[in-house]
Amino acid sequence: MRSTLALLLALVLATTALAAPPGAEALQLPEQLSLRRAVDSALARNVQTLLADARRDEATGQRREARSAFLPHLSAEAGQSRQQINPAAQGLDIESALERLGPAAGGADIEVPDVMTYNSFDARARLRQNLFDYSAWQRYQGSRVGETIAGDQLAVAREQVAAQAALDYVAAAASDETVHAARADLELAERLVRLAVDQENAGIATGVDVTRAKARRARAQARLAAARTQRSRARIRLARTAGLPLNAPLALSDDLDHAPVAVPPEAASIASALDARAEVRLAADRIAQGRRRLAAARGERLPTVAISAAYGESGNTYDENLEDTYSVGAQLQLPIFDGGAISAHIDGAASRLDQQRIRYRDTRIQVEQDVRVARRTLATLGDRVAAARAGLDLAGQELELARDRFAAGVSDNVEVVDAQAALAEARDTRVSALAEYARARINLAAALGRARQFSLHESSTP
Repeated sequence: MRSTLALLLALVLATTALAAPPGAEALQLPEQLSLRRAVDSALARNVQTLLADARRDEATGQRREARSAFLPHLSAEAGQSRQQINPAAQGLDIESALERLGPAAGGADIEVPDVMTYNSFDARARLRQNLFDYSAWQRYQGSRVGETIAGDQLAVAREQVAAQAALDYVAAAASDETVHAARADLELAERLVRLAVDQENAGIATGVDVTRAKARRARAQARLAAARTQRSRARIRLARTAGLPLNAPLALSDDLDHAPVAVPPEAASIASALDARAEVRLAADRIAQGRRRLAAARGERLPTVAISAAYGESGNTYDENLEDTYSVGAQLQLPIFDGGAISAHIDGAASRLDQQRIRYRDTRIQVEQDVRVARRTLATLGDRVAAARAGLDLAGQELELARDRFAAGVSDNVEVVDAQAALAEARDTRVSALAEYARARINLAAALGRARQFSLHESSTP
């Protein structure tokens, strides 16, 4: 009995495991999340790439549906019915026909019923094949271009998701740097409070100096709390973009501190972007699809040719009076007047094609604008990073001098508090400059169509 229960329990557990959805398994989180792994995770799990990939499958289905217009359509049917009809309602005057027959009827007294009841059975196979339909052929060609367009849209989505994941990673890394800077500022404020208390006990400083130092410490505590809140928000955004659990404990392995990279030449950058950007290919493919749709609309004026055949058996029932029957035919259809519908289709398709040409030109201009703006922004922010680093060094030196003057009793701690505030601001400026520089590099990589290849610490990427 126990062995039977154990076997049943094992079967239930195995069935449950097999019935579990594909995404039910636990997601393996990396111990250290690099920018490369964050981008790869986003490309695999972000909803935008998943939807774009699903739309590509939809486009494949539309192509196969359009192709079916040129393949044989074979069907089978069978039916049994019992009918009661009124011959007079069908225009059949049987009594008059018998009277006209006269002697041929044999003088028999034939009673013609008012209604007739009979069984009917029919079973047959039907075949239809289009031989010529220019409009349908152009629609099929347009659906093939539509499949290419879906691939372009997937490439666009992957580039956008990669760029967004990189931007969110930089924001999270910057928030970490801000927390570290705020913590260092608080530790410095704690030391200055202790120095002010010691100076007061030694009779060199006053209670105002101690209060001023404590007020500065309170501001540092508030700044640290705000930085931690911002870090939590940045990490949640990164997890959302990367397709990771929103409560995942993310430990970032890449920092923002790096040497500036060289900006590529402008003309070469624009040419490379026009060749690499999926948006340009997408706009060009939409023009090709518009041409196919215009040709399909014009093809509606042409005749269509098809053949059809049917073969089966008919009788009263499936085993009574059955006889083989068939039909074979060809159909030629030529539109003569449709109230202007074909002309309207042509005008609409031509207008949509013109719109796609306008969008294509605008897309190329937009790509050039993206490259020019990203290059110049990156060049400007490189100078800002250098200035921020120099400002941080000077702010540290200023604080040391002010603290030495206060410790020597030469001045009160106003200079120290001001220098501490200047150092905190310099730290924030440095973090902001590094983050802006990294974002500018990402924007340039996206403008060049290379967001998926971006790396913070490789000089080969912008």
